[in-house]
Amino acid sequence: METAENKSLIKKILYVVVTLLPMAIYMVVYMPTFFWVESLEPAGGFHIIHTAIDDMIPVVEVFIIPYALWLPYLVIGMIAIAIRSRKLSRKTSYMLMAGMTLFIIISLAYPNALELRAQIPDRENIFMDLIKYLHSIDTPTDVLPSLHVYDAIVVAAGLHLTFKDKKILLVLSDVLTALIVLSTMFIKQHSIIDVISAFVIFIPVFIIICFVINPVGKESKSE
Repeated sequence: METAENKSLIKKILYVVVTLLPMAIYMVVYMPTFFWVESLEPAGGFHIIHTAIDDMIPVVEVFIIPYALWLPYLVIGMIAIAIRSRKLSRKTSYMLMAGMTLFIIISLAYPNALELRAQIPDRENIFMDLIKYLHSIDTPTDVLPSLHVYDAIVVAAGLHLTFKDKKILLVLSDVLTALIVLSTMFIKQHSIIDVISAFVIFIPVFIIICFVINPVGKESKSE
């Protein structure tokens, strides 16, 4: 026999599922497209992304931890936003979809790659092992913009719009986002150019989706 609490829990789960459905459908299309793009060998070769600043950034292997926390942060953040506001959840999803679509377009129009992994030192510890494993399963191609950076700052922005009254939560979210952004450079997954380009793309997407198309109002608790 179902209790009122069970019915309420089921209702909340269904609400979150329906709210995040557009993002889920998009990912079904996006992931095969992403792997297809990754498999391409451009006739003109890859443009190497590199700056002198990249050479000045040391390898700090402990940053593999915040780098690995990226996916849990996105999933938990999106679920939290969906529970509180369908409108803001959809807007956060649209920002993610817009950025990932632009990433595919840029990767096709401007094939790019990194050569930073040669700078990885020959140290022996668990963090270095994790970095080497990551590099073995993730190609250094199609890196601009950094989706690790873009997706993290989108979810951070979504949390700010949704949980304006939760100051501690937002501080923790911002700290983790900052660590994720830094981690992409400190484990040589991305150039500083990839990071900057993620912010450059985020700003107009954020303004258009949140403040031009059906602008976000002062309310953020429910929609």
